[in-house]
Amino acid sequence: MIVSTHRTALLFLLIALLTLVVSTPAETQTSEVSILSYQAFNQLAQVYRSGGSAPNLVAQLNTALQLMEEARLKRAQGDAGSAIGLENQARSIIGQVSPSIVVAQQAAVHNSTSRVQMLAIEAALVVGLSTLGFYGGLLIWRWYDKEKLYEMKIIAEKTEG
Repeated sequence: MIVSTHRTALLFLLIALLTLVVSTPAETQTSEVSILSYQAFNQLAQVYRSGGSAPNLVAQLNTALQLMEEARLKRAQGDAGSAIGLENQARSIIGQVSPSIVVAQQAAVHNSTSRVQMLAIEAALVVGLSTLGFYGGLLIWRWYDKEKLYEMKIIAEKTEG
């Protein structure tokens, strides 16, 4: 009885280990694709935080997510072969999109920097023109005031007395 219990426990442990070994590569492949997709979406979020936009990249990443979801459903149905194929397609899409995301990030940062620089230049221009207009108006006022002063005639009233 004790021997059969040990054999049963050993057999159960062997089956559990075999199940773990068989299921681990697929799960790591799924988690690897998930990690890649999270990284890609985080990078894409930085593009939007920088003021850029990349709707085509978002669409491609959404396609990869749909493929990953289909792969998860296929795996749940027991069709590991189709699931691996779908995950490979998703990985391929994410691999193609990742370099484009880096380019979009650089473009968004460049555009953001350009907007800030233009805003600073415009502010300096407005301040400069305002100052020039103020001092120009002040000069004209002083000139006008002097001209009126020179036009004045001093009239002395004769006092009778």
